[in-house]
Amino acid sequence: MARRTYEQFCGLAHALDVVGERWTLLIVRELMSGPKRYSDLTAALDGIGTSLLATRVRQLETDGIARRRLGDPPAASVVYELTPTGRELARAVIPLALWGARHYMSDERAPQESHRPEWALVFLADGLDPSTLAGMTADYDFHIDGSTARLRIAAGQATVTNPSAAPADAELTSDAATVAAIAGGRTTIAAAVTNGQLRVEGNPEALQTLLSLLDTQLNSYRNQISGPGHQPAPTEG
Repeated sequence: MARRTYEQFCGLAHALDVVGERWTLLIVRELMSGPKRYSDLTAALDGIGTSLLATRVRQLETDGIARRRLGDPPAASVVYELTPTGRELARAVIPLALWGARHYMSDERAPQESHRPEWALVFLADGLDPSTLAGMTADYDFHIDGSTARLRIAAGQATVTNPSAAPADAELTSDAATVAAIAGGRTTIAAAVTNGQLRVEGNPEALQTLLSLLDTQLNSYRNQISGPGHQPAPTEG
């Protein structure tokens, strides 16, 4: 079946020709944290049929957004990863995700809504300026609604991984609603810590550095969306 097109000579129209189908951008979100097996994508994207996932992944390959390769030893299974063009798309999607959090996410997570802590972390990790990470080496575990993801900063890069047996330098514990409120500008990191909605423990220096980085990055994204001077909504407490 031929792909439907808007047939408009416009960058947005051409972008939507490529990524406007249901599930496509969520597959890109999953690949932002690194190579994934097909089974990893199936597990993360609850509700997508296997045949539809296969179709979307093939289309991303055809469009040069994702590619497949053999995974690193000892597992030699096929994995999918973003191409340089796909990484550009991922960075373009970040302000869109924060816009959605600001305007269309409620203060409570609905019972039927799934959530993974890495979904928020990949947007932050991918946007951090490598120059601000120079000389840093630290692991941070984020515990959100009973699930954990690790943010690793090393060699000038921030990556999202599964937690390991090695202890993290610091741990942050919260819930998905608070994370959405921070992302959407309805509260701040400092206010969430003060109100006990975000609990932090571990190396004080590592924590202070991380919280400063995250706050700066969130403000940068908000300025992209709404312009300089945007202030989060006041919070109680």
